[in-house]
Amino acid sequence: MTEEKKTQLLKLQQEEYENRIIRRKQSWENMEPFKEPYDVPTLPQVDKEEWESFYVPHLIRCGAIPKKDLVVGQTYIGECRNASEAVWLGEQFEYQRYKFGYTFPEKINHFEDDDGYDLFVPIRVKED
Repeated sequence: MTEEKKTQLLKLQQEEYENRIIRRKQSWENMEPFKEPYDVPTLPQVDKEEWESFYVPHLIRCGAIPKKDLVVGQTYIGECRNASEAVWLGEQFEYQRYKFGYTFPEKINHFEDDDGYDLFVPIRVKED
């Protein structure tokens, strides 16, 4: 492959990547309010500034509960990779994780506290 062809290919790949980012943001801008945990979209891995300035406000706009409104000890329905309900402990959530035949408690951050791992997006209080 010639250098010119390689350059063209890289340019096309960059354009496609940029178009995917644009489509993803448009999708988030047009999201409807969350009714069920599965309505929460997959959370993208982006830099801290973009996460806090773009994605967090759209989650809250669609019904995700901000940290300031959570009640310690309350169980919330929401979305993360391994659970659809979790208890707010004041700094993190705790949920029951099932893995390899065992169930054990595991902690997870609120979506406003992105640490590069899975995040819990609470959308409503669990009714008893």
